[in-house]
Amino acid sequence: MRVLVTRPVEKAEGTCARLVAMGHQAFSLPLFRPVHFDDVVKAALAARHWRALAVTSAEALENVEASRDAPGFRDLPVFAVGRKTAEAARAAGFAQVIDGGGDGERLAETIAAFPSAGDGPLLYLAGDPRAPVFEETLRRLGLTFETVTAYAMQPVTDLPVETVLDEAKPEAVLFYSAAAAARFFTLAPPQLLTDHGLTPLFLCLSAKVAAVVPPSLSASARIAAAPDEDNLLSLLN
Repeated sequence: MRVLVTRPVEKAEGTCARLVAMGHQAFSLPLFRPVHFDDVVKAALAARHWRALAVTSAEALENVEASRDAPGFRDLPVFAVGRKTAEAARAAGFAQVIDGGGDGERLAETIAAFPSAGDGPLLYLAGDPRAPVFEETLRRLGLTFETVTAYAMQPVTDLPVETVLDEAKPEAVLFYSAAAAARFFTLAPPQLLTDHGLTPLFLCLSAKVAAVVPPSLSASARIAAAPDEDNLLSLLN
């Protein structure tokens, strides 16, 4: 199958390699690029008055080394939204990593149920843009926290969208975020896809992502059984 990957370049490389290994043809259309605020993150981690750390994307830990940047978290819990983010936290050197179950609401509930490691607030290393559900659920559960923006996803400009579509002729498009799906359909609205003779499947990491697919194309949307790449790619089988 001819598959279009809409992830940032660095992440798309790994996904494209997986697709090729699965026997597919992979093409990349990077809609966003991450900009990391390393100094801000390191300053927040070094404050050392937190009771725990929460991350909803591996991107937030891209340039973090726990032994260097967060020695105060050696014995504190680090809550990760799902398996991939938990793996990134362990790779960064954090010892006590808890998998929050795959989405923001379950992550907040996991934190609320966990025995407190101290009296300070939770530190949330976040991205921009982000869905509000995690922070909203923390507030609903009465948990104190502070959000620090660790990175921002900035749109890639001057994308040769029609050229990529003509080259790729995708039979499937992978969406990992609602922001990516929204931007894709801004750049390639349904009529443009029709004009290019394209009727791809839109494979979505979650129902929130699928909700962005235009109503006229919603019948072509598929949702991963769980919000991770393994389940997303399994939709190609």
